[in-house]
Amino acid sequence: MRSSRSSVWRILPLMALLACNGSDAGPPAFRGAGLKVAPLDVRQQAAVNAVVVHAAFNPDPSLSLLLDTVYLPRTEGTAGGNPVAPALIARMREEGIVRGTCQPSRDSTRTVPLCPAALPGYVIRFSEILGLGGGTDSVQVYLAATRYRHEPKAPAELLSFERAYRIARARGGWRVLSEARIPRR
Repeated sequence: MRSSRSSVWRILPLMALLACNGSDAGPPAFRGAGLKVAPLDVRQQAAVNAVVVHAAFNPDPSLSLLLDTVYLPRTEGTAGGNPVAPALIARMREEGIVRGTCQPSRDSTRTVPLCPAALPGYVIRFSEILGLGGGTDSVQVYLAATRYRHEPKAPAELLSFERAYRIARARGGWRVLSEARIPRR
């Protein structure tokens, strides 16, 4: 009997936390629930995003990655999101993380976007970088990628995925600790 009482006392704080997330709090967070945006400078943000890109795609000079200029929203789906800072976009282009930008339509996630590019590739869309444990030594980032058409009459087979990455500082840089696939609905 004693163990069941202690179990109840462990669950009560969790229930209270869930109860506080009422309808006036807005939609629940789908990406990074309970996490806050990590206070990283542009150089560190670009470094984190580079590690994510390297984990998601093998370095291939024939593959073109274009950055969606709007972050993934915290809520489920693709509608909404804050704009990516121009300084971060410029830094990611300078470092060769992305070749350019493309902002696909948010109206349909079932159509293959058409992007102005010389090579085939993917439009990548990051979440804001979220701090784990209140610090800036470990973070979580979501990456959504959708293959795009670079010519209007190119074949249009839809291929997209979303993954979550936990990343930590290591030896003056960043490394991926874990990776998880986010199911599409």
